[in-house]
Amino acid sequence: MLKKNGMLKKNHFWIFFLFLIFMLSIYSCLTGDKKNEMVKVPVIYCTDLFHPYDDPDDHFDIASLYALEELDIRGIVLDQGEKQDSKPGRIPLEQMNCLAERDVSWGIGLSEPLKSPEDAALAEAEKYQKGVRLILDILERAHEPVTIITVGSLRDVAAAFNRRSGLFRERVSRLMIFIGEANAGTREWNVGLDPNAFIRIMNSGLPIWWVPCFDGGNFRNKGNASFWKAGQADLLKYSSDRVINFFIYALLQKDVPDHLGFLEAEVDEREKARILTGKRNLWCAAVFTEAAGRKIIKKEGEWLSISADYPIEEIQACEVFRFIPITLSVDDQTHVIYENTSRSHRIFRFQVVNSKFYPEIMTSVTSHLIGDLGRTRNQGEKEEEKLR
Repeated sequence: MLKKNGMLKKNHFWIFFLFLIFMLSIYSCLTGDKKNEMVKVPVIYCTDLFHPYDDPDDHFDIASLYALEELDIRGIVLDQGEKQDSKPGRIPLEQMNCLAERDVSWGIGLSEPLKSPEDAALAEAEKYQKGVRLILDILERAHEPVTIITVGSLRDVAAAFNRRSGLFRERVSRLMIFIGEANAGTREWNVGLDPNAFIRIMNSGLPIWWVPCFDGGNFRNKGNASFWKAGQADLLKYSSDRVINFFIYALLQKDVPDHLGFLEAEVDEREKARILTGKRNLWCAAVFTEAAGRKIIKKEGEWLSISADYPIEEIQACEVFRFIPITLSVDDQTHVIYENTSRSHRIFRFQVVNSKFYPEIMTSVTSHLIGDLGRTRNQGEKEEEKLR
């Protein structure tokens, strides 16, 4: 009897031991790969993207944004609601989701400028409330801090902040806003779309990374703005045929009903030649690498961005731009006042570091981003392997 009990105890031990090994192996299968997964930055993107376009820089911007695998784009707000009815930005957005094999949700934003800096826009029509609600819903459900990037007006962000300021202060890690003039003398286009929204956000005390569109007047850059010019042939020289079709559809303002099928068609070489002759004003595209935590390097005469943790010992990263801390306030006429007083707030403002080669570098980085669009991660790893 004692021998039998001993054998039972021994069997129980081995059964428990094997069960433990089994459970550990399952746990390893479920969690082991996560160690190698990319930690992504949750992003809300607000854009004045239209089709037909107002300014096709927005198409280059969204292509660059989608190309950054480090960014988890949780939702997109299509700016200027009523205008979206006749010039739907959902068309290029649906094309971009198709190209990048993503399913990013979107909502049409508010239609009218805020009536005051504190306006929550609750009286707006229901169909134009989706953008604000999308922002608040994403923030509400987020388990980690969220970056908000705006490349148009600040209307929907300001209205959302006015409704749930505490939620913003708790969940927004960074507000990267492309808007305004670095000097006080000019009212830039995005500010003019909704002056009260600009006033509200700039004076909010939120963690702002401010990227002025101009510095020293319209289409001028004295070093504290992101503006540069590029040839479209340079921007699209690495692009796939499907991406070229995306830009043909946008730049030639196509009206083909099957806008997704258009991406799969054979490229019309005459239309491709037409779009490659154009020039483009840009403000955003390559700056998005900051939100993704990337670094910019030079390799064989080309400038490109790579993951910040990618080990390339023989190549030094190049600082093309930085964000410097400043204190400022904005008055009721949208004038930026650089001061350190009780009414001012500390924010980070964009600054060009390598002014001599800035347009060249930004163009090259953007071209590589757009060239990466739609590639699998395995393809990207093969490209990075070439850098070694």
